[in-house]
Amino acid sequence: MIILTDPKDLSKFLSQHNCNQGCLADTGFLYGVSYDDDRVHLKANQILDLFADQKIPLYSNVISRMEFADLIFRKVLTLGTVKFFESYSSEFISHRFFNLLKDIRDKNSLGYKNKISYKLDESRLKRLRSEFNLISNEYSWKNFCLNFVGQLFENEWTILEDELGLNFIEILENETSKYINKTLVWNEMISLMGQCGIRSPDAMILNMFLNSTFKLLITTDSDFMYLARDPIFNSYDKAIYLL
Repeated sequence: MIILTDPKDLSKFLSQHNCNQGCLADTGFLYGVSYDDDRVHLKANQILDLFADQKIPLYSNVISRMEFADLIFRKVLTLGTVKFFESYSSEFISHRFFNLLKDIRDKNSLGYKNKISYKLDESRLKRLRSEFNLISNEYSWKNFCLNFVGQLFENEWTILEDELGLNFIEILENETSKYINKTLVWNEMISLMGQCGIRSPDAMILNMFLNSTFKLLITTDSDFMYLARDPIFNSYDKAIYLL
């Protein structure tokens, strides 16, 4: 297995290998394609255009789909919070709540400036929900979600899935499919975690990739660079493209 980091090397690899069946993509790449304030947005879209020209479809596993949905949700929640901050009535907002909203707005603005896509973290999400729940008027958490998050999130998810032409592989343990030529075994994923020191989402993607018909995995996770260099993967005629 080889690691690729240059678009020219990727083009060469595609010319030497039949990847028309598809490419496996991780969450970081999917998000990078989707939002222009992400650090890899331009590079990711160049790769997406290359795949479109060569008619190479994108595939992802169920875990990546869940992670992708969560990232989009957190981004939409951030944008909804900024919009609310710019339109709220101050008489209903405590000083503490104001500072929280301003902090989220400022971090989003700074992130956009620095090409770091800011997304609400779990701690601020809980604090935001708590502050809204202290208000018993039209600014309740439920109303905030309905007016600033819900429909936008659903629309955003649908549009992104359609635009990216995403395909998802859903397969149970000990099953095979058109794209999985060897049964996926839970213990093999656990073994990868222990041997390579990686988290379960990465181990699941790697295990699926190794046992699939796909020749290429595209990712933004530098951990895969070190994984690809491990001698235990030398026998695989596959490549990992790192953005």
